[in-house]
Amino acid sequence: MTEEQPPSPVGARSYDELSQRLRQALAWAGLTHRELHRRVRRLRTARGTADLPAYNTVYRCLLPGRKRLDVELVVDIAAVLLGMDVAAEWRQAHRVITGDATEAAVISVADHLPSGVGGFVGRQAQLRRVLAAEPDDAGVWAISGMAGVGKTRFAGEAARLLAERGRFADVRLVVNLRGFDADRPAADPAAVLEGFLRRLGASGSEIGCLSLADRSALFRRLLEGRRALILLDNAASVDQVLPLLPGLPTCLVLVTSRRRLVELTAARHVALDVFTPEESVELLRDGIGDERVDAERGEAADIIELVGRLPLALALVTRRLAASDEWTMADHRDRLADLRTMLRLDDGVEVALRTSYDELAEPDRVLLGLLAMYPGRDFDDHAAAALAGVEIGVVRDRLDGLVSANMVTARGSRFELHDLVRVFAEKRVRESVQARVRRAAVGRLLDFQLATARAALVTCYSHETDRWRDLPTPAAQALVFDGADEAMAWLDTERVNLVVSSGWALSEGRDEHVTRLACVMTSYFEARVRVSDALALFGNAARVASGVTRGHVLNGLAMTHWQRGDAAGSLAVLQDAISEFDAAGESDYVFNLSGNVGLLLAGLGDYRAALPCFRRALEFAVAKNNESFRARQLCNIGVAEMHLGDHSAAVDHLSQALDATRASGDRLCECRTLDGLGTTFWRMGKDTEAWACYEQALAVARQTHNRADEGKVLNHLGVLLVAAGRFDEALAHHRQAIDLAREIGSREGVLTASTDMAATLLTAGRSAEAVRCLRKAIESATAADSRYELARAQSGLADALFADGDPVAARRHRRTAHAAYTEMGVPEARPISFPHRDRLYG
Repeated sequence: MTEEQPPSPVGARSYDELSQRLRQALAWAGLTHRELHRRVRRLRTARGTADLPAYNTVYRCLLPGRKRLDVELVVDIAAVLLGMDVAAEWRQAHRVITGDATEAAVISVADHLPSGVGGFVGRQAQLRRVLAAEPDDAGVWAISGMAGVGKTRFAGEAARLLAERGRFADVRLVVNLRGFDADRPAADPAAVLEGFLRRLGASGSEIGCLSLADRSALFRRLLEGRRALILLDNAASVDQVLPLLPGLPTCLVLVTSRRRLVELTAARHVALDVFTPEESVELLRDGIGDERVDAERGEAADIIELVGRLPLALALVTRRLAASDEWTMADHRDRLADLRTMLRLDDGVEVALRTSYDELAEPDRVLLGLLAMYPGRDFDDHAAAALAGVEIGVVRDRLDGLVSANMVTARGSRFELHDLVRVFAEKRVRESVQARVRRAAVGRLLDFQLATARAALVTCYSHETDRWRDLPTPAAQALVFDGADEAMAWLDTERVNLVVSSGWALSEGRDEHVTRLACVMTSYFEARVRVSDALALFGNAARVASGVTRGHVLNGLAMTHWQRGDAAGSLAVLQDAISEFDAAGESDYVFNLSGNVGLLLAGLGDYRAALPCFRRALEFAVAKNNESFRARQLCNIGVAEMHLGDHSAAVDHLSQALDATRASGDRLCECRTLDGLGTTFWRMGKDTEAWACYEQALAVARQTHNRADEGKVLNHLGVLLVAAGRFDEALAHHRQAIDLAREIGSREGVLTASTDMAATLLTAGRSAEAVRCLRKAIESATAADSRYELARAQSGLADALFADGDPVAARRHRRTAHAAYTEMGVPEARPISFPHRDRLYG
């Protein structure tokens, strides 16, 4: 036996086995038979017991082959060898053998607090709550959390700190209720009360004839007026705990459980989560020292995330690290990664989670296993219902049970599994549920996601109802949304999960799901951008799509590259999309995409080359009587004409576009058209009309959740505010635009707003800040190969350097900008002096 695991009578089924456990205890304590005999006599003498056993009586009690044993002698021998705390446990074990008790009655009650092992890490806010309990209103604290999260350690630390402050000093009672013990049944409350009552001075004869209710009543009477601290560790249920609560204002009870004991309505609840990254590092430092952690910071961070910051798992790794210098943190990181790949866990974590898992009802276990296979980080009850193939009310009940058991974490209306629970449960479901059943479950989820994504996009953009009419949609029951706000909220929440599901479907050979989802999400990414997610989704689809579908996917991928600020790369992808449509004989789509080719050419600053593309697309829209597409091309033509300096033609085309887009209901185009009109009016010196258009555009952008264009309009409003001398407001608008562009991953948006903010800084007399801002913009524009924005930044830097007292460098940058403008054929190429409006922004 190790020092951490002294011999126990639990599991002994005969007197001979119980005697064998006593021999093990003798060896563990390192005493001779003579010394044991002397100490038993001293114990009885101190207690005032007249019956003092002879040496042979004690010696024979430990001999093999015992057919009977004196229970009082067994208890006294155990107390001498192992301490008084275990006496009740050995007494109950004897009663189990005689048939007078069940194994649930074998318990150990202590009258002192457990000693802490190592330093205590984290949980300071929760500790302060417990320590602030009023002396005259102590009550019950229910401490819950998943297996291995550190509930026992937290309760022990809280009790220790209370004791240090002299709180509840009259009585201390501690018991492990074994609610989630891998090898032993949960403790019988009646047996626990017997142990409590004996510690409080009641005799065995007095206790033996009492019912559970009578024992609870006696417990309360004996504690009346006494300041008591009671620690009930590892409770299985409220029923196990209720008889043990004294219900006295002078008594503080700390209850720990893996279940959320919500039925304890009068209790104050503390829910422990996994450690923060900082607390995790602190635990490592406490176990192996600062030097070792600092030497392998990256490996330490990997280990922390591989164990999901679960205190138990992290403590096990820390002990392994402390035990051997031969295994580096990199070795342990690789070991943990290998275990994760094989769906295995460290033994201690495995046992802790298994005891929680075994307590679940079978339907809850199956649901947990299916949720472990969920291709995403978090989920809602509808996704869980799709996985399980059950009604929403049924799955909500099961989720409530899993949350109560701390196997699933609820965060608002969303749920998630701890990484280690996910590994544990996925292994179980793969062992117990057929592969075809698992595939069918995930298939239901994918169908639900695709059908709901389509329903959400149609709700947000009703003009696109017919866009994917020919695209097959699963028969799954999609969610019904109460308006565009609710639909967009679902898409925003599920966006990452949809991308992950796409990757999962790709790996499982579900190519149709991958391509259909990419097509359906095109309008979402047009408005919300989210470049990295869009690149992943369209990239997955491009790997498996073919023919016309591949053309659509490549078009979405090309426009994502454009939103990212990579117009040249986008143009190459778009040419591939056109080739796919050509090969499929779909000339309509080729004409359709000419408008996008124009957008990319405009992004490269070649507005003259872009105009014929827009006009071809416009002819196609008119021929097909597609009012929404017609409006978009009119808008594109108007913006290109504005950049080329033909303001009158620009206003005409943009006005036509505004009428058409309102007739078609395409509010994304409405926002862009209003923004284009505002910019044109501003360039014409009509600030009042420009302001009115921008305000309308901003309202439409926010109503339609159009983050891409919201940032552009905010930036343009900032430029307009400069003319009114409202520099602080202007800068605030620019910063909002930059933050929004960074959030959605739009490099072009960051560039444009940064250059305009520099112009505002310069006008406000802050030339040095403008220089720094523009140098960064030039670096970014060069990396993005954005010719127009690079020229604008060079021109702006020339003005800023001149104002900052460096005319030589200013002239150099002016010549560079002028050459670029001339090559693009835009009005900025004319020899003008700052501050001309055309130079501020495009």
